[in-house]
Amino acid sequence: MSDIEKARHLFQEAGLTFPTIPDRVAAGLKEQGNWLFSSRELKMSPYNLQHYVDESDGPGEYAILSHSGHGVNSYAIQYYLVSGPLRMFLHLGWGGVYMDADAAASNVRECFSLADEVVSAATLGRLRAGDQLLIVASDFYGSYWSAPGQSRQKEKSGSKGPAEVLDEALHWLKGSPPNLRTATSIPGGHDEYQGAAADRRGVTSIQSSTARQPRRLLSFSVRRAIKFEFR
Repeated sequence: MSDIEKARHLFQEAGLTFPTIPDRVAAGLKEQGNWLFSSRELKMSPYNLQHYVDESDGPGEYAILSHSGHGVNSYAIQYYLVSGPLRMFLHLGWGGVYMDADAAASNVRECFSLADEVVSAATLGRLRAGDQLLIVASDFYGSYWSAPGQSRQKEKSGSKGPAEVLDEALHWLKGSPPNLRTATSIPGGHDEYQGAAADRRGVTSIQSSTARQPRRLLSFSVRRAIKFEFR
């Protein structure tokens, strides 16, 4: 089984979908630890979102898929993709002891579905050589995006959820108005985090026995399985 097949199996067994990664980037994806897959060398934990958003001397193309965190409740799925003009960073709450496991998994699935559409739309011609589309979608640290030529304007914490920001960027790429979304707080996150209330229309949610376990049992077992440290 290849490393990308291992990652896909791991995410699906946990009740999460697996994002669509461009082939040229996916080919370099390697398992680098428990719940840690990357096509680049890592010297900083993927949990440190801002490090990767602000990084100016990193690889021109890479993907990171991981689950990391600290304490008992500050745990998140990270999906970072830098490919061509697209710089997309998803940091989505999942696996904390006090999180609602089903709601968190649903939020991850919806955001991955939107991210897949963003990746597809980014290849269709609106973005040109030298452009940069930045998307940051985080339950913990705020969500925002900026089109090529625009200054980065971070949304106030909690004002927009990750799915809403992904949807706005997607519809900018398509040249159509964004869907109206109501961001609702999903109880039990890092304080309270924002997420979409329902699965995106037409997307089949993957439900597994793992995802349906009581939230404390799921979160505790996952937390023990995946915690890693960078020394």
